Amino acid sequence: MARLLYSGMAKKQTVSPAEIQKIADLSKLHLEPDRLELYTGQINDILAYVEQLGELDVDAVEPVAHVLDLVYPGRPDEVGSSLKRSQLLANAPRVVAAGADGSIAADDEFFIVPAVKKAK
Repeated sequence: MARLLYSGMAKKQTVSPAEIQKIADLSKLHLEPDRLELYTGQINDILAYVEQLGELDVDAVEPVAHVLDLVYPGRPDEVGSSLKRSQLLANAPRVVAAGADGSIAADDEFFIVPAVKKAK
């Protein structure tokens, strides 16, 4: 019988309220004590369910990449012709630099766009 056991899942896994509090602290979340107990119980229920999944016999189950039998409907990835640089740049305004208002322009080689991140 093949078993679905992930690293660290060979023994019964549970989490303590202290571990949940540590995760909450790392996430900068404030948990009330009653919520801490609730979430600890819920996560332990999830871990118990995952442990049950590990007991399944999956010998006859063929591995799949997706639960649905999907076929990508897109076009094949083939090299084709593309526009020349001059044709692309003909669609942009002809200026030496981008406008102060953030407008997009082009010089003879590239599209000029406003900076996304300010330099330090």
